Amino acid sequence: MTIPHKIAGLGELLWDIYDDRRHAGGAPANFALHARRCGADALLLSRVGNDQAGRDLKALLARNGVDVSAIQTSPDKPTGSVRVHLGPAGAPRFECSRDTAFDQLECDQVWRTLLPSLDALLYGVLAQREETSRNAIRACLHHADKALLLFDLNLRGWNDSTRDIVLNSLSMCDIVKMNETELAILQQALDAGKMDRQDFLLSLLHSYNIKMAAVTLGSRGCWLLTPDQNLHHPGFRVRAVDTTGCGDAFAAGLIWSILNKASLEEMAEFANRLGAFVATRQGAMPEWSQDDLAALGEA
Repeated sequence: MTIPHKIAGLGELLWDIYDDRRHAGGAPANFALHARRCGADALLLSRVGNDQAGRDLKALLARNGVDVSAIQTSPDKPTGSVRVHLGPAGAPRFECSRDTAFDQLECDQVWRTLLPSLDALLYGVLAQREETSRNAIRACLHHADKALLLFDLNLRGWNDSTRDIVLNSLSMCDIVKMNETELAILQQALDAGKMDRQDFLLSLLHSYNIKMAAVTLGSRGCWLLTPDQNLHHPGFRVRAVDTTGCGDAFAAGLIWSILNKASLEEMAEFANRLGAFVATRQGAMPEWSQDDLAALGEA
């Protein structure tokens, strides 16, 4: 029997709060749940408060097959939340709470024991905004010594602190994922705004010894770049309802495909298909099946 790949998200778990509803969210949590639906043994390394919001989040993930045994509980900080404001074509704007449980992540013995068994691990910027969690995440990346490490920029603004976090995170990852806006921000921040985008990304891969850059292009699909391969996938035409979490689903599809030794074309096809389907539903964690993805038709 084939042992499923062990894939984890590391970082924030929170509630996405809309005007009339709430949905479970947080990029690492979204990633872990979609990885589970792909067929992985998925888990989340995060932290919630000792409150009903945190208990509800853990219960929701557990019902959907995500291992929640590595989700810590803070005795004095609340579970995180984000206010989501949807604009045209379901594009979200976010207002994230501060001083929350996921700002107190600890690389404890439970985490140090499981990290060496991981096949892949996603991390981002938001959960590194405070020193405590930033140090915990960096320690985790050192302990996950056999895992494929995916750094998802998932930026919520830019300042000197963000720059330091991004540059350090780039130095530790195998794959970097970003959208077009984040690519432009990164180019400007590294004084490379006048460079051709492809030349910039190739220099980034070389400078940080990164295996792949994945750039999501919204309705225009994605761009995958390795030191010796370059692929643009046109994406799928769908009616977008809420694009929150599309990039996280894309990341799960990409990692799942890489671990299953797919070609670059197959990786882009599946990751785009999964991201596009999520855009057609409300919230970042809609249920889906392979039949749902197949129904999107051809690119």
